[in-house]
Amino acid sequence: MVELEKLEQFARKNFIPVMLDDTKQLLFNTVKALQPKRILEVGTAIGYSGIVMLTASPSAHLNTIEMLETSAQMARKNFADAGVADRATIFVGDAREIVTLLTGTYDFIFLDGPKGQYDAFLPYLTEVLEVGGTLVCDNVLYKGLVENVPEDKRHKHITVARNMRKFLDEITTTSRYSTVLHRIGDGVTVSTKLF
Repeated sequence: MVELEKLEQFARKNFIPVMLDDTKQLLFNTVKALQPKRILEVGTAIGYSGIVMLTASPSAHLNTIEMLETSAQMARKNFADAGVADRATIFVGDAREIVTLLTGTYDFIFLDGPKGQYDAFLPYLTEVLEVGGTLVCDNVLYKGLVENVPEDKRHKHITVARNMRKFLDEITTTSRYSTVLHRIGDGVTVSTKLF
């Protein structure tokens, strides 16, 4: 994973958020164990997590959604440098619109997009995730605020924390998923769709 180390250094130097090491390891190990064929990712950024997943599952194809064209361009270059460009398709646009238009099915979904929208995305992602498929969601504890939502109404992260709390309640209590919450990084859920 030499490319990933270089990419991580570039991201940290340029203040581009990439997943923490323990989260990266969990994602890599989960994908490696499951060997999915069709992966959907919400939140491409510069392609870091996409490369992690495609490296872990050499026969997978990744469809990934990114809001910013500048990030998508960097991701294209990084996918090419990592030798996985032929297995990655980037859709540029607002994930809130794109997820409502998704067709086909996926056996693995990685959700790392707009944090305040996870609960809105869930019905659409559930629709395209195959039964027995896996949904991995990053940052579900959102800076530690989800379990202790600030009382201060002026707190700039309060709406996101409340929306994420709603999502976390839903994904951990719905009978459609079996979910494990990993208290690593900024919180990661790994959910298997049961029906």
